[in-house]
Amino acid sequence: MKAKKHIIQAFTEQGKADVSSMCRALELNRSSFYTTSQRSTRSIELEQSILIKSDDNPRYGYRRITALIRRDGNEVNAKRVQAVRRKHGLQVRKKQRRTRRVSENEVKRLRATKPNEVWSWDFVHDQTAHGGSFRMLSVLDEHTRQCHG
Repeated sequence: MKAKKHIIQAFTEQGKADVSSMCRALELNRSSFYTTSQRSTRSIELEQSILIKSDDNPRYGYRRITALIRRDGNEVNAKRVQAVRRKHGLQVRKKQRRTRRVSENEVKRLRATKPNEVWSWDFVHDQTAHGGSFRMLSVLDEHTRQCHG
């Protein structure tokens, strides 16, 4: 809609067409062309404040951002802060858990560098066509990935 308004304004300023014919050609109501933004300057300033606080503190959620803005002396609803953050795609990223280091007294997982060095085993459960169940022990060489038993 903004782009259509700019096109109409450019053509009318150059004197190439009048507003009513351009609005008809671009399928825009003339009342829409003449209306200005309904947002107040306070609303725009509040949104900018929310975005600045969110950029400065990326680990803060909407509730804490609301508290910071209220601390600055502005009255704001938490739902409003949440809506603005959602509109601009801001959300708190989940922290990735750090991998725990294995201490020297704990058993370290062995990596196979040659055949017959590291073996893995597991029980496999299954069911026959007649409904009977059975278990098998599978033994695997980790280097060659061959199942030996």
